[in-house]
Amino acid sequence: MVENKTLKNIELAIDIIYFIEIILNFVKKTRAHKELLTIAYNYLTFYFIFDVVATIPDLFMSEGQEWYGLKAFRMVHVDRLTQPLYLLFGCALQKYSKKR
Repeated sequence: MVENKTLKNIELAIDIIYFIEIILNFVKKTRAHKELLTIAYNYLTFYFIFDVVATIPDLFMSEGQEWYGLKAFRMVHVDRLTQPLYLLFGCALQKYSKKR
């Protein structure tokens, strides 16, 4: 019973982190987009709906099994997990190609 409560608390902490990320994505600047309106528009047109559907029901509604499936929408961000790997391979291949 204690383990189940601990897992619920960890899951709640992750949901809160995702909620904070939703807020911060409106002001996160990149090389291509430096104006806040452009950043907000780009976020609203694609990732925003997936983030809200995956996070908000668990935070503000009674958490139940019927809402748990919505967390699968977080899989849209899987490319973030592989980006460091692509950068590493790109650097390694670039160094190798210069030596040849």
